[in-house]
Amino acid sequence: MKISIVQPFIAHYRESFYIKLREYIDFDILCAELPKQKDAFQISRKFEVNKLNTASFYGFILLNIFNSKLLQNQVIVLNFNPRWLFGHALLFIKFFLGKKIVLWTHGVSIHNGFNPRALRDRVKLGLFNLADGICFYTKNELELFSKYLDKPKLFYINNTLDVEKINYNHRNLKRTKEQIKKRYNIDSSRVVIYCARFTPDRRVDLLIELIKDMEDEDVSFVIIGDGVAKPDFSDYHRVFDFGKIYDEDIKSELFKISDFCFQPAYSGLSLIESFAHGVPFITMKKSERIKQSVEYGYIDNGANGFIFESLEDVKQSICNTPNEKIRSMKHYCWQKVQNDLTMDQMVKRFYDGIVMINDDNASR
Repeated sequence: MKISIVQPFIAHYRESFYIKLREYIDFDILCAELPKQKDAFQISRKFEVNKLNTASFYGFILLNIFNSKLLQNQVIVLNFNPRWLFGHALLFIKFFLGKKIVLWTHGVSIHNGFNPRALRDRVKLGLFNLADGICFYTKNELELFSKYLDKPKLFYINNTLDVEKINYNHRNLKRTKEQIKKRYNIDSSRVVIYCARFTPDRRVDLLIELIKDMEDEDVSFVIIGDGVAKPDFSDYHRVFDFGKIYDEDIKSELFKISDFCFQPAYSGLSLIESFAHGVPFITMKKSERIKQSVEYGYIDNGANGFIFESLEDVKQSICNTPNEKIRSMKHYCWQKVQNDLTMDQMVKRFYDGIVMINDDNASR
C-alpha cells in the first residue's frame, strides 16, 4: 500500500514524523501552499515533495483535481482546510475517481471553536461525513465530533514532537543547573522560560504585563523565539532574550534552569517541548480572548502545569509553589510524555488508522 499525503508545506518540526512513518508505509508528499510570513514557520529541507500548481482566488485555493500527481495513489490523506476548494471537490467525486479520502484535521477551529448549530460547522460536518476517514490530532476532538459523524472511520494520533530526542539531549547535558545559571549570568532563584514563535494570537501583551508586574520579584525570564509580533525586551533587567536558537544543547540548558514555561495563549507544540524537557507549563484559561490549540488538552491542571484566569494567579504560582511541588510536576511532565506523547505512538496511531480505513474499504 502506498498513500498520498497533501499538506500546505512540511514544517521542520514535522520531519521526525515522516522519517519514522517511512518505516511503516510508503507515501508521496504533495504540498499546496507556502507558510505566511507572520507565522514564521521554518520549511523542512529534508524531504523531496511534489509541489502542486495552485491558484488563489479571494483566499481560496484552487487546482486541477485531475492532476496525475494528486491521483497517483489509492488513498489520499488530505489536510482539511476550509479554503481548499479542491479538497471539497475531491470529496464529492472520490467515488467516481475510485479514491479513498482521509481528512487530517485539528477538528475544533482554534479561532472559532465548535458549535454544531452554526452554519460554518454544519458545513464542516457535512464535508467530514463525505470522507472515508478522519484523523484528529487528539482524543478530545475525536470524542466531540463522533456524536455528529456516522459515515467515516475516526482515529486520533496525539500530535507531538520528537520528545525522545529532546529528553535525550536534556538528560545528557554536562553542566549542572548552577553552572548553567552562572554561564548565562542568571542569578534569580526562580526562572520562567518562554519558547515559541511570536505571533499575535499568543497574547504577548500578557507576557509583557507579567514581566512588568514581577520586576521586583526574584524571578528571571528567559526568552527563546522570533516572529513579527516580538516586542523589545531590552528595557527589562531580568529578561534574557536569546532570540531564535538552533543549537539544541543551548536550548536544553535554558530549559534545565527553568522552573516553569509560560505562554499566555495558543499553547500548541510548545507545551510538548516543555514537557519533554521536564518543565511544567503555565497558560491562561481558554476564552473568547484567549485562543488555545487542541494540545491545550494535554495539560493536567496542577500535575504537569497550571491553567489560570488571572495574571495575579500566575504570579503567585511562580513565586510561591514549593520546590518539592515543582520537582513532582517535573517528574509528571515526562511521565505524561512517555505514556501518551512519543513519536512512535503518534506514527503507529496514524498507520493503524490508515490500515483500518484501507482494509475496511477493501472488504466492501
